[in-house]
Amino acid sequence: MFRALLGALAKCARRDLAGYASLKTNNFFLFVALLIWGALESGVEPASSYPFLLALGLLLLFPASGDPLEMIPRVRLDLWPLTRGSRALLRAGGLLFSPLLWLMAVLLARHAHPWVVLGFLAPAVVVRAWGGRSRITVRPVPPSSICPPLVANNLRQLFSVLDTYLALLIGAGGGLWRLVAPHPDPAAFPILALGAALALSTCAQCAFALEGESGMTRYRVLPLRGWRIVLAKDAAFLGVLLLAVLPLSVLHGMAFGLAALALGHYPSLRVQLPQQRWRFTSGRVLWGVLQILVGAILGLNAAIGIAAGLYALSLWWAGREWDRLAR
Repeated sequence: MFRALLGALAKCARRDLAGYASLKTNNFFLFVALLIWGALESGVEPASSYPFLLALGLLLLFPASGDPLEMIPRVRLDLWPLTRGSRALLRAGGLLFSPLLWLMAVLLARHAHPWVVLGFLAPAVVVRAWGGRSRITVRPVPPSSICPPLVANNLRQLFSVLDTYLALLIGAGGGLWRLVAPHPDPAAFPILALGAALALSTCAQCAFALEGESGMTRYRVLPLRGWRIVLAKDAAFLGVLLLAVLPLSVLHGMAFGLAALALGHYPSLRVQLPQQRWRFTSGRVLWGVLQILVGAILGLNAAIGIAAGLYALSLWWAGREWDRLAR
């Protein structure tokens, strides 16, 4: 019986692993892949990509270390003749069905001290010991005059994808470096701000992807013009981005973010890519490359005026397009 249960857990883990495929068309991952490719073409070790890979792996660690037992329907799980010890053993054995976890551990073991590998794996054990919960509960953002209901709802959705946490991690890391480093390089902070904006940019391509059919129906019956609905989405995006780039460089980061939003309106309304919560979002490679190129050009020059003008034009088009589709 125990072998059959392990087989069922392995099947659940195999299905869950398919959700990580979204990473391959994420803008930040495309940028890291470009760094690795450029280093390998030059015949050098891609050391510049290691911090970014570590950040990606750290964030993927928590959903990857989730309990496969949670994927089994509660009614069916209660029918299994399991003792408390058997359940604990299955939860512990579930770590063996996380190939992503072990892949990151092997990569770290080749280039890092064993203590670093232990520190990487320890959170997975802590998460499992905490109760084996693979889903994080996001507290609702209370609506107010500062945060209207539509913006609060969009903030909740942003905090259910890993892109948001990557952007905030880059911003917090850069801010901490600014505080503790004796002589931090001022030229590094605009680059870090662009990195934080890049980490969040794929979300601009899938602004409505987490709504589902019921959510889209609710939006269509609201007595609001299309541009106001799109603006509520963008306000949540820009609010999170502002929080991430505040310790770094606001002008550079927000210029990149406005450009990413301007180019992301078309795929968010015309291309409905399925997304999964607690994963990195996926987008179209063409639009992702355009977001990276235009965002980098405007962000490096802190051309926030041009970016704002491009965004305003895109918002006007998106509002008209929403009104047309909602008829």
